[in-house]
Amino acid sequence: MAHVIESVADLTARSDRDELEITLASLSAKLLSATQLIFWRLASCAGELRLQERVRLTERRVAVADSNFHADDLPTLDSRAQLRACYDGRTPLNLGRDASGQHGHVFPVTSARGVVGLLEIYHPGPMGEDQHRLLSGLLSIYRNHLRILDYSEYDELTGLLNRKTFDGSLAQLVRADAAGSASARRPGDARRSPNPDQCAWLAVLDIDFFKRINDRFGHLYGDEVLILLARLMRGSFRDTDRLFRSGGEEFVILLAPTEAPGAENVLERFRKAVEAFDFPQVGRVTVSIGFTAVVPGDSGLTAFGRADEALYVAKSQGRNQVLRYEDLIQGGVLHNKTMAPAEVEMF
Repeated sequence: MAHVIESVADLTARSDRDELEITLASLSAKLLSATQLIFWRLASCAGELRLQERVRLTERRVAVADSNFHADDLPTLDSRAQLRACYDGRTPLNLGRDASGQHGHVFPVTSARGVVGLLEIYHPGPMGEDQHRLLSGLLSIYRNHLRILDYSEYDELTGLLNRKTFDGSLAQLVRADAAGSASARRPGDARRSPNPDQCAWLAVLDIDFFKRINDRFGHLYGDEVLILLARLMRGSFRDTDRLFRSGGEEFVILLAPTEAPGAENVLERFRKAVEAFDFPQVGRVTVSIGFTAVVPGDSGLTAFGRADEALYVAKSQGRNQVLRYEDLIQGGVLHNKTMAPAEVEMF
């Protein structure tokens, strides 16, 4: 019993979600004496659910996947019919015996937002009722812990990430990008080498004339515009992109590594989607967007400052447009400078 309590304490002490997944997988394998365990994270790509293998544990080794992945390279959830059935039913499923005679089971990993992952587990024999209850209880604790993290990390109105999580998310993205570049230099690494023209991008967007919306229609409709805009954002960007409400009518997007034209295209496509959307009572709403490349050594302060400068130009030149900071520097509209911390007020 003592080791179970210690395991729960270890799990709930984690706040980093990547570390939390690894801890859950390790504790589950240990408590169940599993011969093999795979933690699948669910990722959405173009409206299709895909399986990202985050952790694979065997009796001899632990393998943790790189969080910097290409969604198009991941297998689809539909390619594993039994995992799909577990996801749809939101209930554990007996997989039967595999080729080596091991008994397999799969459990859904849930949060307040639904099924976010799957635990695929193998033992020499069928899972007993006590083991089943033990893992189900651990997953309930995990779900409750995720709910607490969601409350502290997500904006209550829109459901997007809040400004409190921005710096950590940017640092994580920079680390993942650097790790991907480093792995490409290691001989014998079979993973696809990252394109040197690809980098992460930070975009700041602002709803045009939002004060007029509040003044004319009231704050209730203003809040509805924010909620619907957040919904459009979730439908327009990849699962690997991170979406934030930074305060008021301002939002921040961290785009996973891609080429400059790709970043501009996805932001422009989103701008057009907002312009074409019919907001109830309010009608037409537009957004202005400034964006910049995330470079080594960037902090939230410096990267946000560059994107915010591009946003300022977009708003001053007529609004409802997407402008890239680096293009404005090259065109002489802005002058490159090293920004001191006092020059930028974050959010």
